[in-house]
Amino acid sequence: MIDICTVQICQVMEATISIRSVVRALAVFDCFDAEHLNLSLKEISQRLDLAKSTTSRLVSTLVETGYLMQLEDQRFCISFKLLRLGGLVQSNLGVQDVVRAVMRRVHEITGETISLSILVGNQRVTINAIESKSSLKAVVNIGETITLAVGGVGQVFLAFNPDLSRDEIFSPPYERPANLEDGLEKVRSQGYAYSTGDRVPGAAGIAAPIFGLNDVNTHCLSISGPEARIASNKDKFTSVLVAAASRISAQLGSSNLKLQSPLLKDVALSEVDDIAID
Repeated sequence: MIDICTVQICQVMEATISIRSVVRALAVFDCFDAEHLNLSLKEISQRLDLAKSTTSRLVSTLVETGYLMQLEDQRFCISFKLLRLGGLVQSNLGVQDVVRAVMRRVHEITGETISLSILVGNQRVTINAIESKSSLKAVVNIGETITLAVGGVGQVFLAFNPDLSRDEIFSPPYERPANLEDGLEKVRSQGYAYSTGDRVPGAAGIAAPIFGLNDVNTHCLSISGPEARIASNKDKFTSVLVAAASRISAQLGSSNLKLQSPLLKDVALSEVDDIAID
């Protein structure tokens, strides 16, 4: 006789498989971009890193439900059904609407000051912040304009916006570091920047890029606080921040989370999703 425990285990396994299938089906849409408006089954399979048989089942289901179209040359493209759904997105939905709940969650987890910055020319402006409740904390002023020559946020914007003028940014009184490009390449490869004492002695910060449509980086999420606290929790804080920034990027329309960080390989999907819960 099958006991209740066995039935419950089977139900959990079925639910897990169903969730995995949904995640994979949604990932099919991210295979398409402005340079790849239609794809073959083999190309979709390669981009998803899935077996061709599994990909075939996913694609067939999306075609049957009207979300994908099969062309005469047997290639696939996104259908007008998604265009209709896209039209339901609130036209006034801005970055801060998406970010606000995520920032609160990161603040709850870390207890440190959380900031959102936007790139404006060769500078960055803080447009939102939640300060730590600790008496010893990083103080952030909303509306403050800061040069990109200092701090982790500046490193992030420089790393993911190669067209920014280094000569203008590192003009007196700021000197261009001799190893600047090596440092920015490290930021790009790991997907975040870590800085200590750049602006305030004894302070430290971690910054992660936020990407929007067409994978353009115009915003940055950061954690800041006393160097001793940030350094002792660096791995945990970095994982949380990167997952949060990646979650925001996905909600803003970024289709390539590989731009974000290799750390995502070690972050469970459920952890990324949980961060977005208010």
